[in-house]
Order: sequence, then C-alpha cells, then structure tokens
Amino acid sequence: MTPWRPDHRLDRPVKAYERWLQRIPWVYSSAVLDESPPSHQDDSHRIATMRNYRSLMPLAHDARKPMFDLKPADGALGSTQQYVKTCSKEFKALSEGVLARVVDLPRDTGDASAAG
Repeated sequence: MTPWRPDHRLDRPVKAYERWLQRIPWVYSSAVLDESPPSHQDDSHRIATMRNYRSLMPLAHDARKPMFDLKPADGALGSTQQYVKTCSKEFKALSEGVLARVVDLPRDTGDASAAG
C-alpha cells in the first residue's frame, strides 16, 4: 500500500511520492522475497495504491475508529461523509484483493503431526 494525495491522480503521483513508489518494489523483492529487483513494468506484487486520506485521519484518531467507519456524529459531515464512503469502497477493494491473494497461495499438504 502506498500513500496518495487526493489532489493528484492515482496514475500520476507527485514527484516526492514517485521516488518511493519506484523504490518499494525493489526493496520488497530483494529484502522480503530474496529475488532480483523487478523491472519497472512488473507490478505483480502491488496490491493497491491508496489515497492519503489526510482529512479523515484526525477524525478517525479522535473517534478511535477506522477512517472508513466514521459517521456524522464523529465529525464526518457533508463532503467529508462522501470521502468516508470512497474510503470504505477502496479499503473493501483492498481487503478483497488481499483475500484473493491469500486464497491463491499454495497450501502445505504435509501432515503437521508427523513433523518433528
């Protein structure tokens, strides 16, 4: 997951974020997967690019609840409530993407009781 500013398009992040977006796949491949760095076109391990949601974060902290669960009583009024709905949809898509990847993982069929 990578940060995104709401005043910029997801397919064209600002230069400050672009450097991190380019670095994350390289570090993930080498440090986590112990593989050679991927090509710039290889996005096979990217799950999502998320917005920054900077206006929702303080409300979520104060309400002690997730950004996607904020209600008008928590201060999410008017256009902010629409932003909460967008946040909810995007986090739902993220969780479904993660679940799809977990379901597709190869399973160990070895007998755990036979292990050492």
